[in-house]
Amino acid sequence: AGGRKLTRPTGQAIFQLFQYVNVVLLELPDGRIQRSLDRSLTPEQRRILQGLGLDESIYV
Repeated sequence: AGGRKLTRPTGQAIFQLFQYVNVVLLELPDGRIQRSLDRSLTPEQRRILQGLGLDESIYV
């Protein structure tokens, strides 16, 4: 957040990093909905998810 590297980021700083993550919903011809990210997560976002024991599949 603010261009600073934090060793113990606040919840607000973490939420700001994920503020512009967009999930795109596509309706397939068979009626199913496919979810995907509009772009890849940044290394910082991946590192935070990894620290939480998650990966980007939580969005899809």
